[in-house]
Amino acid sequence: MSGCAPGCCRGHSKLLVPLAAVLGLAALPGGGRGDSAIKRTKSQVEALIRKAGATPPTWWDSVKLDYPATLDLTWDQKNGLHDETRNTSLYLWWVCYPNPGRWKPGVKLLHHLLQVNQRDPGALRKTMAALGSMYHDLLQDYARAAFWWRKAGSATEIQPKLAHCYWKLGSKAMAAATLSLLGSDDTQDGSVIKAWADLGELGKALKLAREKARRAPEVAYLAAGDACRKAGKYDDAVAYYEKVLRVPESSARQKQSKLNKQRAQANLTAVRVFDALNLNRLPDGTYAGSSLGYAGALEVSVTVRGHRLTSVKVTKHEDKQFFCALNDTPRRIVARQGVKGVDAVSGATMTSEAILNATAKALATAME
Repeated sequence: MSGCAPGCCRGHSKLLVPLAAVLGLAALPGGGRGDSAIKRTKSQVEALIRKAGATPPTWWDSVKLDYPATLDLTWDQKNGLHDETRNTSLYLWWVCYPNPGRWKPGVKLLHHLLQVNQRDPGALRKTMAALGSMYHDLLQDYARAAFWWRKAGSATEIQPKLAHCYWKLGSKAMAAATLSLLGSDDTQDGSVIKAWADLGELGKALKLAREKARRAPEVAYLAAGDACRKAGKYDDAVAYYEKVLRVPESSARQKQSKLNKQRAQANLTAVRVFDALNLNRLPDGTYAGSSLGYAGALEVSVTVRGHRLTSVKVTKHEDKQFFCALNDTPRRIVARQGVKGVDAVSGATMTSEAILNATAKALATAME
């Protein structure tokens, strides 16, 4: 198998190099998987990304190339339109994403597709974009994600995630420069607003939210509430979530409008109990809570021992594609000993929010 080296992105039909030269780096020196507490210059981040395009992951040799023999490797969406054993997009979404054991084989399959589709620029771009998503959303390998998204010529909706890669690799300046090229309406959701909030730029996030509110008030107010919640401005977050609930429901987007209002109500309920939570007042025990996830109800079990959170477990969920959040968010809550200041897992915001909200509600019941 072979793929494209960092400097050979001219159709990928003339220059091919060994696979080791194109795959990326698993554990970059000094926090290469991403740590926004680490500060790096632009040249240092660029060096990390270049290295991610020139060396293989440490796990590469231990993972076999394994996929259904019936799979169409050309990305032909008409072939097996509703069959995940034939349609590549469905195979990644319904088989690889929900199963952590399939994440690395899925990435290895995509690298194989670079060779299979080397003479099809469109298929190559699609493969590279998919690599960026899997490295970012599942493996949290931000150097590789940035490398492949940039190779793909990232679409506008990916730019906030690319900015997130730069931020996690240590350059707020690169993240801000990427986001500054985007307006409030460059993505349908509030991802640009959220991205500015992730950088600690609440003023810029709220400015974009005000602009977006003229055309999509539910989305704008929901994103603004999330931004204020992240910044610890809970009274402001409550006010924005209440605004979402007051927006007249859209008949043209009834399903999405209903979902936005449900999210706002769930976030509102959770935020209102944040300040009342005090671990020193919690008796030992295991408590249950629930909230709205991406695809449906999500339930958690929270254990308190000796005035400490010892365990947070997701006991029921329907969010098949965002398994990473189901592990990472509970771990972050226990490490933080509470729900305040816990970042949502990028690429799985709604699932993370649901876990945070359900945990807050579970702890609230412990105080009753």
